Amino acid sequence: MQKIIPAILTADSEELRKQFSILRGNTNWLHIDIADGTFVKNQSISIFELQEAYKYFNLEIHLMVKNPERYFEDCDSMGAKRVIFHYEAVSNITETQEKSAHYQFHTGIALNPETKLEVLNSVKERISSLLLMSVHPGFQGQEFIVSSLEKAREARKMFPEMLIGIDGGIAKENIKEVFSAGASYAIVGSKIVKAENPVEALRELEEMIK
Repeated sequence: MQKIIPAILTADSEELRKQFSILRGNTNWLHIDIADGTFVKNQSISIFELQEAYKYFNLEIHLMVKNPERYFEDCDSMGAKRVIFHYEAVSNITETQEKSAHYQFHTGIALNPETKLEVLNSVKERISSLLLMSVHPGFQGQEFIVSSLEKAREARKMFPEMLIGIDGGIAKENIKEVFSAGASYAIVGSKIVKAENPVEALRELEEMIK
């Protein structure tokens, strides 16, 4: 797939609408971070702020929250195409996956940088996509964790056909390495949405991976 998906992490409704306006018509997919102030230290906009976005984007909602199953129904009602929850945020990953199966969206599992791939051994047959965090979740603008590249290579060996995303600290300097390591898609936040011209920044990154 080798795709770049812009990411928005904000607690400001006006900023969210601004980014929607800028990116509308310029990307098919949009990654929205939802933070609860518990699983991660900061808080984001509510899922209900996304009620019009599904008309213009395929929404990938990244639940950086405790007890993510509480958000599934709302994600579904907002038209999410893919919902990602953290392995570290649930007490029983199998039960959480089973709950997500009642909804229309595809489900992905996110792993924090320090979490080993082996934790997925017991559920790997049920995973439809994997998101590897290359920063610690919660804030945009962090430095890329280089060891994430080796983790991505291991993940690609473990899941040859899996949709694998890498999220955090991705920029012109490392984007080619990210895809060479086995990523199917890259989540890029601040290097796009905080750029002087977000669309130009997105196109520049896209050109680099052609």
